[in-house]
Amino acid sequence: MPFQSLKAVFLLIVTSVIVLSSVTGRFAYAQGRLSELGAKKATNLESYRRHQTIFAPRDQDIKQISQSPQVPEVLDAEAREALGIPPQLLESDDSWSESEDECLECETFVPLISHKRATANVTWLPGTGDDLGIFSLSLSEALELPRYEGFTITPRFGVHYLDGPVRTDLPARVYDTSVAFRWFNKFNEKWSYELEVAPGVYSDFKNVTTDSLRITGRGLAYYMHSRSKQFVFGVVYIDREDLKLLPAAGMIMWFSEGSRLELIFPKPKFTYRIEKSEARERWLYVAGEFGGGSWAIRRAGTAVDDVVTYNDLRLIGGIETKHTNGMVSQFEIGYVFNRKLEYLSNNGNYDVSPTGMIRYQLTF
Repeated sequence: MPFQSLKAVFLLIVTSVIVLSSVTGRFAYAQGRLSELGAKKATNLESYRRHQTIFAPRDQDIKQISQSPQVPEVLDAEAREALGIPPQLLESDDSWSESEDECLECETFVPLISHKRATANVTWLPGTGDDLGIFSLSLSEALELPRYEGFTITPRFGVHYLDGPVRTDLPARVYDTSVAFRWFNKFNEKWSYELEVAPGVYSDFKNVTTDSLRITGRGLAYYMHSRSKQFVFGVVYIDREDLKLLPAAGMIMWFSEGSRLELIFPKPKFTYRIEKSEARERWLYVAGEFGGGSWAIRRAGTAVDDVVTYNDLRLIGGIETKHTNGMVSQFEIGYVFNRKLEYLSNNGNYDVSPTGMIRYQLTF
């Protein structure tokens, strides 16, 4: 019996050793397989990340073929061949296309309104006593609407300081305020047209009534006869008390690259270039001009509301400098004649003596 007990114990020990050896072998084999699978998975993940970094945004899921991402249509054939990308990966993938929102963000922004040019003007007509003197300041800002080709909006403001006359009771100053809406368009290569309407208030700001509201404007058509000749037809509406409408007609002729004649009523002009360099151009010119305006006023002596109209004709000579940065300056001297001052009440009308004129204008 003891012998049989010892034999049973021996068999139990041998069986336990065999079982443990088998389990240990299987565990080692399983651990090795797990390590091998982990290494392979890590290799594939690294390859995925490498392709993702080069070709795709990190926040997008990428479909895989043979453990590799698809290639978007952002590379041309030569680039793909140089990179050694397999042919089966050259199919287009919609996941690479940008959404409509992203494409909208990529579009060029077009502003609703933008600066085109600004103009400042100073004009002096000397005069004392019964010779009416006028010192004028005006500012304007032309704004264009890029979304509406050819359309501009131009607010204007001006003030006229009056010196004299002693014989009648004009206010010390009168004002111009207006907003011009202009549209220029082309029918074809030969014909184009221009339309402008400018409502405004012209007053001493003491008499602001319907008499101070005026609407000026113009309608012009242009015909391009040739590169050196252009014709102009139309009307100019000035809305003054004594004169409402003026015809506008004539022609523009280029005699050479440096000389131009504008035979257009009511503002003819001849210009001749005297200097041209990389920084600027200078032009001399002579011109004619129809000046003046109408304003609603409160007469200083009687405190009665009235409307005064001043008209004159001007013969002008000047020099214009055009800079490459877009700035244009003009200096003018002139002779002002046929001057008339008239009231709506006809009380105090008289002819004003001729005088000179100095004007400077800057456009930028």
